[in-house]
Amino acid sequence: MSSPASQPDCPITDLVSRCIQARTITQAQYQELTALVLADGTVDESERKQVNRLFDAIQVGRVRIVD
Repeated sequence: MSSPASQPDCPITDLVSRCIQARTITQAQYQELTALVLADGTVDESERKQVNRLFDAIQVGRVRIVD
């Protein structure tokens, strides 16, 4: 059984996937991601992996940060 953040209907996974597909992340999307990650006061392993997936894409230039 897979963890909640690895399921396609997970808000964090959905947001990360949309940003990677669009190859951009806006300030509003960044704020949404921050709110989703911090919503329950903890960051579990699957959430951390999703955030790292996005940060890795930004670092290698596959995703740009836009205003």
